[in-house]
Amino acid sequence: MAAVIEWKEIEKKYNGKKIMEHFSLKVEEGEFLTIIGSSGCGKTTMLKMVNGLIRPDAGNVMVKGKDIADTDLIELRRSIGYSIQGNVLFPHMTVEENISYVPNLWNRRDKEKTRKAVSRWMKIVGLSDDMRDHFPSELSGGQQQRVGIARALAASPEILLMDEPFGAVDEITRGQLQKEIKQIHQRTGVTILFVTHDIAEALYLGTRVLVLDHGEIQQYASPEEIRQHPANGFVEKLLNNRADQYGEMVI
Repeated sequence: MAAVIEWKEIEKKYNGKKIMEHFSLKVEEGEFLTIIGSSGCGKTTMLKMVNGLIRPDAGNVMVKGKDIADTDLIELRRSIGYSIQGNVLFPHMTVEENISYVPNLWNRRDKEKTRKAVSRWMKIVGLSDDMRDHFPSELSGGQQQRVGIARALAASPEILLMDEPFGAVDEITRGQLQKEIKQIHQRTGVTILFVTHDIAEALYLGTRVLVLDHGEIQQYASPEEIRQHPANGFVEKLLNNRADQYGEMVI
């Protein structure tokens, strides 16, 4: 299967500090890639390079075979959904207006088609239809996060970027959202890049898991391979810390 995203020999510095150096990676179409690592290791930078929010200092970022440096970013972002931690909804818009915001930009004439799409995505992410006229202030944290995911998916993106999207919700809601995003991936086949600080979440969700430290790849493998054959001490420590915290790692 062809690579839908590729980072080629990427270098990136912030305030003189090198975050990524000679970083190269390919992600195949339909993959659910979870990304975990130490703070400041380049996880969010990786994501933001895909939709052109951050440019590398050197190297190339390829999306669907094209260098994004030579791509119309508006056109590129039409095929990419973006979901981040916390409440990033438009507070003055209803649930329906938030979810339909991007589809309405492209499809102003067929309001009924957009309305049906909103209903579909609300159902998929576990929101009842009677919530469509609610405002974000009337929703719980978990409900707001669901609206954010539905909004990211409503434009039928080929790629979905998720940066710790469940970090601000309680454990029960987090578990529910994990199951839902896994089901969405299975239903749609969308390519997902998902940043997390939780190794159990990374192993549960991902078809592939990327472990980073100081901008360097420590391991890039299936969840099963990482569980059974951690590549080095850093990966082992991640696994052991999770086991210590919860007594036994149930994944």
